[in-house]
Amino acid sequence: MADHISDLGLFAQVAAAGSLTRAAHNLNSSPPAVSRRLAAMESRLGVRLIERTARRFRLTEEGGLLLERAQQILAQIEEAETEASSRSGQLKGRLRIGALLQLGRQQIAPLVARFAQQHVQLQVELVLSDATMDLVDDDLDLLLQIDVPDSPNTVARKLAQSRRVFCASPAYLAASGRPRRPDDLLAHDCLCVLRGRRVLKRWKVRDEHGSREIQVMPRLSSSSGEVIHNWVLAGHGIGLKLLWDVADDLAAGRLEECLPDFNDETVDLYAVYAQRRYQPPKIRAFMEILSDYFAGRPGQGATA
Repeated sequence: MADHISDLGLFAQVAAAGSLTRAAHNLNSSPPAVSRRLAAMESRLGVRLIERTARRFRLTEEGGLLLERAQQILAQIEEAETEASSRSGQLKGRLRIGALLQLGRQQIAPLVARFAQQHVQLQVELVLSDATMDLVDDDLDLLLQIDVPDSPNTVARKLAQSRRVFCASPAYLAASGRPRRPDDLLAHDCLCVLRGRRVLKRWKVRDEHGSREIQVMPRLSSSSGEVIHNWVLAGHGIGLKLLWDVADDLAAGRLEECLPDFNDETVDLYAVYAQRRYQPPKIRAFMEILSDYFAGRPGQGATA
């Protein structure tokens, strides 16, 4: 029976990943090993669960039915284990957290390290990326993301709010001048975010005419918010950054805010996790750490 439950878990992982290679990576295994276990499962059941070729990967009708039941069974087992383990007072197993690169490196990573020291039987993994992540696809227990998620069967708790700020180094402003009005940005070197092949060069501003967008001229662009931060510090141009990423630099004089009266755009940070009847103690415990941390940092534009 234990082997059958393990097989259901493997099958659910493969279906969620959409490929044997990705599933093997998530399971710290190899594609041949995963393929052998899946083939053995199909042989035992006497049905084909997944149609897989070099270009195609999809569940068969039987595979879709099995996946639906498997997810229900695995969720019930996890809830039962969570309910039982919550009485022990010890956090065990694995906690896998996803976060934005710069926020994760600067603020979440120290929290994770301290949390792991407090719970020595818990394995904690921190996955950092500026690309969009997903609880299922990236095998995450907890995801820190900007703005409200649209994923079903999830819980989203607001942790903080931050405003965006136009900022530049004193050296850049001394050499190129300080923008006085939003349209002045059109004559400046602007440092923009890349999302795939799209450059996010339409920046929101607010003036006497209300909220509007201006299309700036990207001097440099990167998919990494941290790279853009470093470019701004090095004097390559004006960046549009979240206050919690640059608050220390502004306070120390390494950066200066531009156009503070013409920008009131805010974003929210949410902690997202799967909706369950019994929330795993490891998630509940780390959520308390996150809530306390952000509640204590109003100077960075964060509010609980």
